[in-house]
Amino acid sequence: MISYRKLAMRVLGHSPVSAVKTARRSTAKRAAALALTAALVVGMTLPAFADTWYIEDGDISISAGTSGNHVEQGEKKQDETTETIITNRESTASSNTVTIEAGEGKTVDVTLKNVNIDASSGAAVSVTGKGDTNIELNGNNTLTSGSGHAGLEHNKETNSEGKETSGTLTIMDNNNDGKLTANGGIDGAGIGGSDEHDGQVTITGGEITATGGNGAAGIGGGAGDTDAVGGDGDVTISGGTITATGGRLGAGIGGGAYGNGTVTVTDGDITAKATGRYGAGIGGGYGAKPSGTLIGGNGTVTISGGTITEASGGYMAAGIGSGFQGLGTVTIEGDAVIKNAQGGKAGAGIGSGTRGDSNILIRGDAVIENAESSGTGAGIGSGQGTTSYGAPVPSVGNVTIEGNARIENAKSGSGGSGIGGGFIGIGNVIIRGNAQIGNATGGEEGAGIGGGALGTGDVTIEGNVTIENAQGGAGAAGIGGGAETKPDTKDTRNKVSIKSTEAGSPNITATGGGVLNDELAGAAAIGSGSVADGATEVKSDITIEGKVTINATGGGDVAIGDSINGETQFSGLQVGTTITRRNAKGDDVSQPGDVVREQAPTETEAAEAPSTGSVEVERPVTVEGLYVTNVLGKQITHTCTQNGTTLTIRANGIVTSAHLTLGMVRTLKAQGVKTLVFTTLLSRSTTVSVDALLAAEPNAPDETAVVWTHTGLRAALTIDGTDHSALLK
Repeated sequence: MISYRKLAMRVLGHSPVSAVKTARRSTAKRAAALALTAALVVGMTLPAFADTWYIEDGDISISAGTSGNHVEQGEKKQDETTETIITNRESTASSNTVTIEAGEGKTVDVTLKNVNIDASSGAAVSVTGKGDTNIELNGNNTLTSGSGHAGLEHNKETNSEGKETSGTLTIMDNNNDGKLTANGGIDGAGIGGSDEHDGQVTITGGEITATGGNGAAGIGGGAGDTDAVGGDGDVTISGGTITATGGRLGAGIGGGAYGNGTVTVTDGDITAKATGRYGAGIGGGYGAKPSGTLIGGNGTVTISGGTITEASGGYMAAGIGSGFQGLGTVTIEGDAVIKNAQGGKAGAGIGSGTRGDSNILIRGDAVIENAESSGTGAGIGSGQGTTSYGAPVPSVGNVTIEGNARIENAKSGSGGSGIGGGFIGIGNVIIRGNAQIGNATGGEEGAGIGGGALGTGDVTIEGNVTIENAQGGAGAAGIGGGAETKPDTKDTRNKVSIKSTEAGSPNITATGGGVLNDELAGAAAIGSGSVADGATEVKSDITIEGKVTINATGGGDVAIGDSINGETQFSGLQVGTTITRRNAKGDDVSQPGDVVREQAPTETEAAEAPSTGSVEVERPVTVEGLYVTNVLGKQITHTCTQNGTTLTIRANGIVTSAHLTLGMVRTLKAQGVKTLVFTTLLSRSTTVSVDALLAAEPNAPDETAVVWTHTGLRAALTIDGTDHSALLK
């Protein structure tokens, strides 16, 4: 490389030659060369590089350059840095702040590395501009902002036409070592919007704890106002471990006060809580109607993956869905897992807050382990309705559960349904496909599936659906209407439709609620709830088609129907149908057509049938110690039959396990059994040879556990915890 001195000499018209042949240069020429050298050095563009900035040295301003960041801190300036790292020299908090502005069409990349900022009069970190900003987390970072500001602030801006004009903020943790604690001031989100501003946040990773100030979300919108200014939260999460806590009137994740929440989750582990009143755990903030028009409160939540460890709503708000008075629009799909969705008093676990309707779709392989209202909302559905001049104004819970979705527990505290309407709530519920319901338990006067107290139920069950326990609260149906529902018109009905499809046939166990303080009679297992003496009960329209298996136990005199018309009879059902009915006393109240079996051949047909030699007859048997469990690990009813040397275990369930021991298998072999068959729903049967089973662990003791599991169309066999599924056929 040519030196700067030689380059300067060439510019001056001199070629460098040997010092032996060169005369001494004049002082003037030597000075000119040095001056030009300095000018060339200053004028050259330095290569881009990563730079570390210490927050203790002053406020930091970052903007997007041509091929890197432009950074300023006091007198220090740097252009085109490829990576900007902000950190602390000491662990104590600094009051200096960071401002990031990304111009339209540009992106700013910043790394926070062990940063600790406590800004009492502003935002610790503020992100603005029409371009995008990516913040990488390294180490442990803490951002605390002053009143009116978010801990990590990014306001979503729109123009007069409602079109978004701001870029996106994305928080990342590509090295899997980043943490962020963000605390908003009063009216400011932990991460997202400042006072009277909407917030936008995308999170792809990191261990993040965000706490909103009063009126704001933990992650999402700042506090809005009754003029519909600010408060909305637009949040997307695709990874990380997130703990978000909303302030009073704000959601844990979603909208602030007077704000709507739009939340999309595709992955991650999330805990979201609304600590004050009226905000959802995930979804809408407080909704108000100062002039008759709703401002805020709506929650639009889509969860297609990841785990919601907990979502807890505030008073009158949903765990997942809307805040007070808002519409809860919730889709849970893919392989999402909801471990606990807890509605506040009068709010649904999943759905809407008080005075709000809900539209809920649960599908795919989604699992809801627990959805519960701590008060008068539905477990899954709507929050509590209201009254106007003494007349009920019901909320409406529209719920569709389909695909392979599984609901393990849905429960109301009091007055709401397990799935459907809250107290003073109508429940419109569709359950189809291969969906499984473990427990759907209504609170006092609320149906297990259907209407809440004072609300009707419209329930459709189609296909290979399993409902293990639909339990009505006192005076309410297991499936159908809530208690004390009075007909608005002569056409008001509780409607229940149950039918088989090509996907399979329903298997349902339902129990009506019992007597309530001698004021309400017990209710039907399927049909209508009861009313007080002298009141008119809503009738029920019940249709059953195809092949079904139903075990219905009434809380009063009627198992399937209503007290006006009594038991509903069905005809034309398919072979294999079994409907068992009992009243509260345990009496069999079955009706003609409830059990449909293949007709035995007539004497003439039997005489004409060709002889095939000896005929084995299938007979019921008991295998001592054998039991079968469902997906919740609870024992369920099963039957055993033997036909020759084949023993068949039958159970109704999609996720079902038969539990034996090697000692049982050895006993069965001694009794002449050679083949075991396990049959569950979906027409799923697998077989195993007794000899092959015993040969797999020949020296194992008799008490060795054998567990045979069907999960939909999949089957597995373990012996003492070791997989031996290869033995199955």
